[in-house]
Amino acid sequence: MVVGVRTSSNRRELLDWFAPAVAFAVNGAMYGTLLTRYPEIADRTQASETAFGVVLFASALGGLVGSLVAPALVRARGDFGATLLAGFGYAVLAVSVAWAPELIFLGLALLLMGVLDGAHDVGMNAVAVRGQQRRRTSLMGRMHATWSLSLTAAGVLGAAAAGLRVPVVVHVTVVTVVAVAAQVAVLVLRRRAGPADDDAPARTGPATTDPVAPGVAAGSARARRLRYVLPVLALAALAASYVESPGQEWTGLLLSRGLLAPPEVAAAAPVVFAAGLVASRLVLDVAVRRFGTVPVAAVAGATVLGSMLAGLAVTAVDASAWWALAAIAGAGLGAGPIFPMLFGAADHLSVRHGIAPARTASIVSALSRIGAISAPVVVGPLTETFGMAMVFAVMAVGGALVLLTLPRAAH
Repeated sequence: MVVGVRTSSNRRELLDWFAPAVAFAVNGAMYGTLLTRYPEIADRTQASETAFGVVLFASALGGLVGSLVAPALVRARGDFGATLLAGFGYAVLAVSVAWAPELIFLGLALLLMGVLDGAHDVGMNAVAVRGQQRRRTSLMGRMHATWSLSLTAAGVLGAAAAGLRVPVVVHVTVVTVVAVAAQVAVLVLRRRAGPADDDAPARTGPATTDPVAPGVAAGSARARRLRYVLPVLALAALAASYVESPGQEWTGLLLSRGLLAPPEVAAAAPVVFAAGLVASRLVLDVAVRRFGTVPVAAVAGATVLGSMLAGLAVTAVDASAWWALAAIAGAGLGAGPIFPMLFGAADHLSVRHGIAPARTASIVSALSRIGAISAPVVVGPLTETFGMAMVFAVMAVGGALVLLTLPRAAH
C-alpha cells in the first residue's frame, strides 16, 4: 500500500512539470512550424501582401477571443482538460492552415486556430501555476524558456524542410502527429497518477480573511482589491508587449535604416533579442527562489529601461550598429522574465485574493495580444515621422512602465 501511494505521488510530481512543459513545447512548436512555411502558403493561395496581412490579423483576432473565453472553458473542463482540448485542436487546425487551398479557407482556418491558440495559452499557464502551488517551487521561467526553445527548434527544422522541398502539408502533419502523441502521453500519465483536483491548488483561498458575517462588506473589500490589483497587472502586460513586439519586429529595420548596418548585422537584431529572452528565462526560477519576485521584477524593468536609454544614446551620436546590437541584447535579457512573472502572478492572486489562475492568465494573454496588435500601428507612424530611434523610445517607455508596475503585480 505504501509503495502504491508513493508511486502515485511520484507520478503526480512528474505530471506537475511534465504537463505544462509539453503544453508550452506544443504551442511553440506549432507556431514556429507555421512561421517558416507562411511564404509558401501565401504563394499557394495567391495572397497579396495586403490580403495575407488581413488573414494574419484574423489569427491575431482569434487569439484575443480565445484568451477572453478561456476562463469559461477552464470552468467547464478544468485547467488540465481545457489545456489538452485546446492543444489537440490547435495542432489539428494547423494542418488545415497548411492545407487551405484558397484564401477564404486560410483566413477561416487561421481565425479558428487563433481562438484555440489563445485558449491554450491561458490554459497552459494556469496548469503551470497549479504545479507551482502543489510543489511550492517556481516553474514559469523554465516553461516560457521551453516555449522559446521549442519555437526556435521548430523554426530551424522548418527552414530545413523548406530547403529540402518537403511539401507543407506533409511537414505540418508530421509535427502535428508528434504534438498529439506528446499530449496523449500526458493524458496517460495523468490517468496513472490517480485522481486529483485540477481546479483546486494545494494552497487555496485568500491569505487575508475578510469579515465573515457581513457578506456585503466582504464583497466590497474584495472589489477594492480587484480595482487595485487587476489594473496594475493589465498595464504591466500591455507595457510588456510594447517591449517584446518592437524588439522582435522592428529592431532589424532600425539597424538597417537608422544606423545603415549591413544586412547580416541587421538580421542579427531579432536573434540576439530572442537569445536574451531565452537566457534570462532559463535562470529566472533560480533567481526568484534566491532573491524573491519583487527584486527580480525590478531588475528586469530597469534592465530594459537602461538598455533602451543606452540605445537612444547610440542612435543620437550615430555610433556603430554593434553598440545598438548590444543594447538590443540587454533589452532581451530584461524582457525575458516579464511575461513569465506576469503569468506567475496568478499564483499569489489566487492565494491572496481568491482570483482563479485562469482569469489572471486570461487578462495577461488578452492584453499582450492587444499590445502585439496595436504596437505596429503605434511604432510605424512614429518612426516615419521622427526617425527609427522611436523604436528604442517606445521600448524605453514600455520598460519604464514595467519597472513601475511589474514589482507590484508580481508581489
